[in-house]
Amino acid sequence: MTNSFSPKITVVTVAYNDKRLLEKTICSVLSQTYPNIEYIVIDGGSTDGTTDVIRHYESSLSAWVSEKDNGIYHAMNKGASMSTGDWICFLNCGDVFVDGHTVQQTVNVITKITDADILYGNILVHTQEGMKERIASEPCNKHRMFFCHQSAFVKTKLIQQIPFDEKYKMSADLKFFKQCYYFGYKFHPLNFPVVVYDTSGVSHTNRVAGLKENVEVVKEMDSRFQKYFFLFRLYFQIFWLKLTKRQ
Repeated sequence: MTNSFSPKITVVTVAYNDKRLLEKTICSVLSQTYPNIEYIVIDGGSTDGTTDVIRHYESSLSAWVSEKDNGIYHAMNKGASMSTGDWICFLNCGDVFVDGHTVQQTVNVITKITDADILYGNILVHTQEGMKERIASEPCNKHRMFFCHQSAFVKTKLIQQIPFDEKYKMSADLKFFKQCYYFGYKFHPLNFPVVVYDTSGVSHTNRVAGLKENVEVVKEMDSRFQKYFFLFRLYFQIFWLKLTKRQ
């Protein structure tokens, strides 16, 4: 049982044929001052020397695999299934924590906010005007992503119970967080930047395809939960009618 004042934080990085960016991400995680970190790297069977980078840092990793997968969310689910931490963060290849104290800063919040299921923070992005901070949105019934998933720390048992839906290749994270919102899980803002976000990732560079998938997620989720709401309202009306008849 992990000490509640020293929760184990799992960081998962998924990679495929990008050894330069992967090394940057690995160095960021290994530079964290918080000591209780489990670091897992999931490679999709790279052929460009990425595995050489992983082997170079192997002694500092908790676990790693390199094998063909069915996309980024399949790889992320694989990493989640291997996790033994209390909380998990998916730091994608190319992304880095803002500084060496980011995980410790997050743990400081975790130990104070005991009822949270998901913590989410802001991100920093490089722009033509310099580094800019993007503020995370508070979760609500929005038809878009609330915040960047790389800036989120999720209770590991939650992501293991509700894995990413792998039929979505770009928007499974949106579906996951919308599900958590509808199911009533507790979100808590970190109110500080967590990662420097790499804008060369597939979800950022292929925005049209990503937005189309977002629409599909919204259609699926809204129709499902509207049905649940209709049934709840129907059962409540039946219960109310029976109660009033008794009176």
